[in-house]
Amino acid sequence: MEDERQSVHIAVLAGGVTSAYVAFDTVKRFGKENSRLIFIDTFNKGADDPAFQANTRFMKEVADYIGLPLIFIKNDEVDSLHIEYSNEEESNSTLGYSVEVKLKQLLAYLEEVRKNENLEPILYFGSAPEEMYRNKKICLESIEKELVSVSDLQSFFEIAPSKSIKVHFPLVEQMNINLDVKKIVQDEWGIELPRSERKRIYIAMFSGGAGSAYVAYYMVQAFGKENCKLFFTNTLWEDEDNLRFMDEVSEYIGLEITEILDGRTPEEVFYDYKFLGNSRLAKCSEELKVRQTLIYLEELRDNEKLEPVLYFGIAPHEKHRRDDSHVRRKLSLVREDSPDANIRKAAGIRSFYEHFPLEPIESRFPLIETLRADLDAKGIIQYEWGIKLPRMYTAAVEKAEKEGNTLAKKLVEKGINGFSHANCGGRCVRGGFQHYATLYAIWPDQYKEQEEMEERFRKHFEKNVSILKKNGAAYTLKQFREDMDHEGVEKYLFTSDDTIPCVCSFS
Repeated sequence: MEDERQSVHIAVLAGGVTSAYVAFDTVKRFGKENSRLIFIDTFNKGADDPAFQANTRFMKEVADYIGLPLIFIKNDEVDSLHIEYSNEEESNSTLGYSVEVKLKQLLAYLEEVRKNENLEPILYFGSAPEEMYRNKKICLESIEKELVSVSDLQSFFEIAPSKSIKVHFPLVEQMNINLDVKKIVQDEWGIELPRSERKRIYIAMFSGGAGSAYVAYYMVQAFGKENCKLFFTNTLWEDEDNLRFMDEVSEYIGLEITEILDGRTPEEVFYDYKFLGNSRLAKCSEELKVRQTLIYLEELRDNEKLEPVLYFGIAPHEKHRRDDSHVRRKLSLVREDSPDANIRKAAGIRSFYEHFPLEPIESRFPLIETLRADLDAKGIIQYEWGIKLPRMYTAAVEKAEKEGNTLAKKLVEKGINGFSHANCGGRCVRGGFQHYATLYAIWPDQYKEQEEMEERFRKHFEKNVSILKKNGAAYTLKQFREDMDHEGVEKYLFTSDDTIPCVCSFS
């Protein structure tokens, strides 16, 4: 008889600290002989996902501590298991595909337990009351919180194919909101938390541009100032008005800037490596931006036991603000094969931070992934916040209005109000012909500084190298200036560069 079956108490581990604690509590209450530990992963990428690997390691260490084997379940035929799932109380609540697949695999396993072992399974999940998240006893983005709601799980297992399955949520039922689960796991059990369970620190990669400024504001509103940082790596070539803008944004948001300095200028990096940065390779960006960022992030992990989540201000191109933007939005995913160049850049950044740190670091792009496509960050900053944009965005407009500069007027007529990005005061070595033609037309003094820097390097190392290339050969800024003077700057002003800006544009 089904009612006479002996119960088997199964702790369902999702990969986080609350399910680990519930597993320990279940075994303590019912004994090892009457308990089992099952790990269901809900990571979309499966076994190759670094997050899956980290949480699997954690779950294995928890199982070893408890003294029971960790059961992994897999059933490739679960799609044939049909469940008319719905939650009438929460009409907008749904199970994600990966979660539903894992729960169906769990159901298939439970039916085998009933059929072959004549045992009645009772499930225990690590879902926790919201108060535990609010009082910071658990990470705001814990795996269990992302799994599925309590009511969803209850509804799902009430509709199990042959007979409903009893489901318990000990932390919710006991409502011991002051229980410090992370402290117990780390200090009493001696088990290091996986990165998904570490306290998150949300970091706006603050470049001095409008996109990163708005994303910083959005991030602080979402997670609170106490959980956020404004991060700026200074190359010492920054335009002074960028620094003014950043200070004003920092004051408006109410969050101080964390500024990191290597101490060298890009030129000094070129001399150290005996290599002049150019539109193909920029050691200045690698050393002054990327390397300093990685060092800082690893120090956060090692010294403060925090898990960084990076926020970038990359946005889709202006064409996404047309009337059909709601349709295009569906295609604006962070994919390497996206038709949008900015989205491809975001995909490259995400890939970089997944592979180069000691452990992968999550990166997010709200202007592409979350916020509405027609968001006017520049307009909001200027007219709602009352903060003037960095002059690099409007350099052509100012030159045209204040000095009546003919070339500047033509740039503005073509919709080019300034530089495409605001890093390194216009002296970015990853810039192409249009970038340097614009620099020469608007800020000839800065162009001259860069030209002299290039000539100094060539003379010092006796190398025929240059920032730009033409017909596969070196093409110096001096040669380019002479050609512009002879042929006219306009020839180069209105043809977009096909070069990719360096990571300074994003960090």
